[in-house]
Amino acid sequence: MKSFLKTVLAVVVGLFAATVLGTFCVTCAMVASLTVSDGNSRSATQPGDVMFLKINGEVNEVPPFRPFTFDALNGFQMNQNLSLREYLDAIDIAQLDPNIVGIYLNTDGMTASPATYEALHDALSAFRRSGKWIVAYNDNYTLGQYYVASVADSVFVNTIGSVAFDGLASSSLYPKGLLDKLGIEMQVFRVGTFKSAVEPYMIDHMSDANRLQIGTYLNNIWKRMADDVAQSRGIAADKLDSLANEPVGYMLADELAKSGLVDNMLYKSEVEQILLDMTGRDELQGIKAKELVDCSHDQWFPQDREHKIAVLYATGEIASEARNVSGSDDIYYEDLIDEIRDLADDDEVAAVVLRVNSPGGSGFASEQIWHALEELRAQKPLVVSMSDYAASGGYYISCCADYIVAEPNTLTGSIGVFGVIPNFSRLTSGRLGINFEEVKTHKFGQLSVTRPLSSAEKQKLQRTIEDFYGLFVMRCAEGRKMPLESIMEVAGGRVWTGSDAVRLGLADELGGINRAIAKAIELAGLEGEPCSRVCYPSEQSSFESMMQMFSDEADDLSLKVAEKLLGAMPIDRTSWSFIRHLQQADHVQARSFDVVEF
Repeated sequence: MKSFLKTVLAVVVGLFAATVLGTFCVTCAMVASLTVSDGNSRSATQPGDVMFLKINGEVNEVPPFRPFTFDALNGFQMNQNLSLREYLDAIDIAQLDPNIVGIYLNTDGMTASPATYEALHDALSAFRRSGKWIVAYNDNYTLGQYYVASVADSVFVNTIGSVAFDGLASSSLYPKGLLDKLGIEMQVFRVGTFKSAVEPYMIDHMSDANRLQIGTYLNNIWKRMADDVAQSRGIAADKLDSLANEPVGYMLADELAKSGLVDNMLYKSEVEQILLDMTGRDELQGIKAKELVDCSHDQWFPQDREHKIAVLYATGEIASEARNVSGSDDIYYEDLIDEIRDLADDDEVAAVVLRVNSPGGSGFASEQIWHALEELRAQKPLVVSMSDYAASGGYYISCCADYIVAEPNTLTGSIGVFGVIPNFSRLTSGRLGINFEEVKTHKFGQLSVTRPLSSAEKQKLQRTIEDFYGLFVMRCAEGRKMPLESIMEVAGGRVWTGSDAVRLGLADELGGINRAIAKAIELAGLEGEPCSRVCYPSEQSSFESMMQMFSDEADDLSLKVAEKLLGAMPIDRTSWSFIRHLQQADHVQARSFDVVEF
């Protein structure tokens, strides 16, 4: 015991020292990066400029809450990735700015979800339709990266590169067998045959219903992508299906060029020479996307106009408690409600666009957000713009809007409810030799994870889940002005694409964030009037982000202490965050976990 306490104390002291040292290093990195930025950044565009659009890393809906990254090899580094919002702004500005003649596009290392890929694809398509050119080059292309690049006038890949044009997939982890071996029982309560979020805790394989819904939306997403590529590249759609069933990534250079997916296989220096020939210059002159946004945003998107359209971002899981989990970007309901009420009371805000990118979460929190949005809608127009996900609780908070605009590849719907209460009794008593006893005044006095639920407790929880499901479908029916029976037909936890959602009445129109803003202006009666787009919540300052990064040290400490307590059982951060999440999650969850992989 004495040795254990010494170890814990050493961990605490070490973390404290690391935090102090880390803060100093980050501060130095900030100063250094700002100094370098000031020396090399462009402050204005020049005639004949090319915009260098390098999209790498994960593309998030809003700017990352951490301006720095850290790893053992490279130390602290500025996070150079832009958000989807910033990339779209850069493309729009490049289209409007007469000094910019074209885009040099690189998507090496880019990862995103289907709707984000499509939003970038469509923005670049609009840029090209304006009469300006796009040249794309990658060392290698994944399917998603290629889809974005396929709109270019010329698509190049390295001489020994590849194009992974190999279709879509969605994989699910089924840990029930492992949980059984550990002695952990997940007591599941749900409504909805297609509510697959809890399926991995109930069975050890994919159900027919879940396989059906995943297969349906994967095929829908694929068809849209294939149609877009066919149009951009002039390749028949059936040929693309054939290519997807061939090992395109392993084709020889001449075979890949003959496929029509790329125009040529060249070295990067050769592509840059082509750009020099196109611009008639001896030296490639251009401006980076971030520089363009920083120096030109207010010129093309003024913030001081009389009428304002607020774009309120709701991204992440919907949480009823603020959680300090590393990398967390939860929608903490009280914070979002404060923003909603401020916008409702702001006379300068003519309408609100709620940009939703959420798989759902707490049922309680979803209902509170819904109520706040209902109050806002009574005062001014509310339009929802769906991003990658607006599923389950994400749809719950969307359904009351005056108008819903969904991306074609948005994953939405999932109108269903579940609850999970783990039972660790076989693990604690059978394996660890720990016995828990309880004394209570009434039979429902405490729901415990150290014993199985009684039949009465299970009935009570199932009734709670069913009651909330009834409330959920009623909110949808009222919000969408549809008969309850019609909502029930498309509910049951089933996930739909945005295209399906419009067809089924769950959304009004297909489009991106700009279309949603235009609709908000229309509903506010301000068509033809100058309006400013203002985004909420406001971005964190660098100092606030730095403090947020170091606030995660508490989780590091709890992780290390847990490893010591459990001895030889190693715990990774993901597993520990999952355990913490189970502890903090509400009993009633409106959540979807479906992920499409490129």
